[in-house]
Amino acid sequence: MATNKANKVSNPAEEAVTAALKATEEYTAKGVEAVEAAIAMGEDAVKEGMDKADAFAKDQTSAFQSGYTQAATYAADNLDAAFNAAKEANQGWNNYAQQVMDYTKKAFAENMVVAEKFAAAKTPEDFANLQSEVANKAANRLSGQATKLNDIAQKSAAKTVEPLKAQAEKNLKTFSA
Repeated sequence: MATNKANKVSNPAEEAVTAALKATEEYTAKGVEAVEAAIAMGEDAVKEGMDKADAFAKDQTSAFQSGYTQAATYAADNLDAAFNAAKEANQGWNNYAQQVMDYTKKAFAENMVVAEKFAAAKTPEDFANLQSEVANKAANRLSGQATKLNDIAQKSAAKTVEPLKAQAEKNLKTFSA
């Protein structure tokens, strides 16, 4: 038995192989740990990147929706202002046309009376006096009509520009803020 124990004494080749296998197992375990740590870090980095990309996309989508809503609101407000201005301009033209029609009717009636007076004139002096009177009335009537039409045009222009001016001021205030 003593010899058996003596035979089991050490075999340097076997010890080297055992040490190499043990070292290989340790290095393999460390390598697996390193790979698993790298994979975990990669997974964390990808997850963090995806979370940040998702948050960025949500922020950008929200900003786009907000901008689109604002743009649509501004467009609607601008369109309303344009329609209101057109309505005022149309009303102004209607008032102007009505004034011209009223003047034409009145002038026609007055001219009929004048024609009757000319037909009734008995002397050249009556005719000349009537002609002077008619010219004076016509000049006064035209002057008064021009004043009325200018007044209508000025008021109409002011009312037409009013909604556009108010909307432009609102837009300027909004974009300046």
